[in-house]
Amino acid sequence: MSKKRTLIEVIVLLLSGLVLYFFTSHDAFLYKQDIGQVIKVANAKPVQTEDAYENKDETTEQSLTLKIINGSRKGQTIHLKNQFSKSGAYDQEYFKGQQVFLKLHHDGGKLTAVISHYKRDTYLIMMLWLVVGLLYLTMHTKGLRALLSVAINFVIFLIFVQMDVDFDFTNFFWLFAISAVLFTGLSLILVIGWNKQTLVSFLSIIIGTTMAMAIGIGILNLTGNNGIHYEALDYATQQPEQLFLSATVIGLLGAVLDASTDIVSTLFELKRTQPKISAKQLFKSGQGVGHAIMGPLINVLLMIFFAETFAIAVLYFRTGNTYGYTFAWAMGLGVAQALISGIGITLVIPTASFLCSRFLSGRRAD
Repeated sequence: MSKKRTLIEVIVLLLSGLVLYFFTSHDAFLYKQDIGQVIKVANAKPVQTEDAYENKDETTEQSLTLKIINGSRKGQTIHLKNQFSKSGAYDQEYFKGQQVFLKLHHDGGKLTAVISHYKRDTYLIMMLWLVVGLLYLTMHTKGLRALLSVAINFVIFLIFVQMDVDFDFTNFFWLFAISAVLFTGLSLILVIGWNKQTLVSFLSIIIGTTMAMAIGIGILNLTGNNGIHYEALDYATQQPEQLFLSATVIGLLGAVLDASTDIVSTLFELKRTQPKISAKQLFKSGQGVGHAIMGPLINVLLMIFFAETFAIAVLYFRTGNTYGYTFAWAMGLGVAQALISGIGITLVIPTASFLCSRFLSGRRAD
């Protein structure tokens, strides 16, 4: 019966994916902006280019024929030029069958257009469908609850950002610190449920995050923020230092939450299977779990940091900047955030282990 049910679920998910793909591929009528579909492409011969720093690239001009598929001009065809580079830094190559948003205008009585951007809703919806489907097949309702927590946290984050924009707070760091507390509580309640395990996890996360932020801010103040270029933040319209700290506390929360929930869930399960285990043994077990996961988690932080700074670092190197200058301006803030998150992971291990050992001492884990 279980295999039959699983097969039915897989079939339903595949059919729903096909329906979503078909609908999003033909949903141009939902958009007010004109959309064109590429029906013919002709590429000219590539041209080699080289800049002052001896960076070589290749540009190609395309002749595109598009058919307008929505609005009052639906069915009309237009011709336009597009230039793309092999590096693809600021442009894009288009292929037959793709759909793009257009800005239409008349030039001497002739209808012409400029491509605004690529229509990506099909890919985004299909990626979302894949995530939801895999979560449901592997975790069932728990997976959906995890996805729900992500969606709710995203909405809360947007609300807090809008509050910051509307009220233009001077000390807006505390606004995002409060949002971090809400993220933690809602995530734990939705994924784990309202129980003792959630309470212990919440306390350890808040304590670990607070201590790590206090240490990080203290070190930055003691060193006079030497080597930290807050002005390197792109498009900073408020105090750059507070923007950096707000982003740091949210990133730190994610790292600490991951470590804490691993330790707490392991110790609660250990208490269920071995009810007579002592508080000292629980603490040592928590320390062992923490030491086992600390290395991989810190490596994950570094990989995320590398991913975030890779593109801009390559740009700095390719335009003749030194390693020191590139590190200071393109990577310094990311390293500081990663170090503070690493401190949080290190501190939450004894914190979560101690809280579990005290809370579960002489009690059941239910």
